[in-house]
Amino acid sequence: MSTNLIKINYRAYGFLDFGAARAEKIETVRPRFEAFLAEGRHGEMGYLARNLEKRFDPAQLVPGAESVLCFLVPYGQAGGGVAGFAQGVDYHKIVKDRLFAVIEELKAAFPAFEGRPFVDSAPVLERYWAVRAGLGFIGQNNFFISPDFGLRTLIGVIVCNIPASRFAPHAPLAATGCGACGACLRACPTGALRAPFDIDARRCIAYLTVESHAPVPLTLEERQGWRFGCEACMQACPWDKPLTPLPEFETHRADISALAKSWDALSDTEFKQRFADSGLLRAGLEHLK
Repeated sequence: MSTNLIKINYRAYGFLDFGAARAEKIETVRPRFEAFLAEGRHGEMGYLARNLEKRFDPAQLVPGAESVLCFLVPYGQAGGGVAGFAQGVDYHKIVKDRLFAVIEELKAAFPAFEGRPFVDSAPVLERYWAVRAGLGFIGQNNFFISPDFGLRTLIGVIVCNIPASRFAPHAPLAATGCGACGACLRACPTGALRAPFDIDARRCIAYLTVESHAPVPLTLEERQGWRFGCEACMQACPWDKPLTPLPEFETHRADISALAKSWDALSDTEFKQRFADSGLLRAGLEHLK
């Protein structure tokens, strides 16, 4: 390990945890990912089948990549039939802005810095890299789980040319697996979790209400009141724990709670005005209704 370590003041940017992994081609999970695609279990998420070489080789995203830096970002509880991650401002911009601030710190410590931030909008296997960085493990429900912080985290990534050895390794984890309770599988309302670590997105309520453009084929009762996203498997998980979210992730909580039973009374114009900076726009008012 280098004695000239680069220390990132990640908590100053609102991140819960940080770790660095050596950038290299991914071989281990590729067959499973390709089988998922071949069986059509990704549904309308065609972007998952594009740019596969980039998805499995960070050097194709950042030439000369030496490390993948991973940051955990906290979000809060669900409410009003809307998942916790969507209770405020769209997380993509919020997290990326904070990663850009980290990059400025990295440039000061490493003048030859070259790199890019990624927040769930590019062909990056964020959960894989977060595991490699020592931050946690993948649960039977396919969520990334931090033994210290649970499931309610987003993952921000910086792929860069700083060797991973320039960052202190993450402290050993208290646990490296979720156990075998199977609570998440039993809690899934639609059987989308077919087996441990095995999901068919086409049956997942989160997919049907967020990713799919087709009318939701389930009644509100059948999806247990979920209008945008679903947290059934999260809430059943023994590793789930409350977190203090970034303030930006709570800005629409009161509005969403007030509208829980009155979305039908909202006009499209009012919806776009009230939720202009929210990820709810991705679904649109008619889909929410």
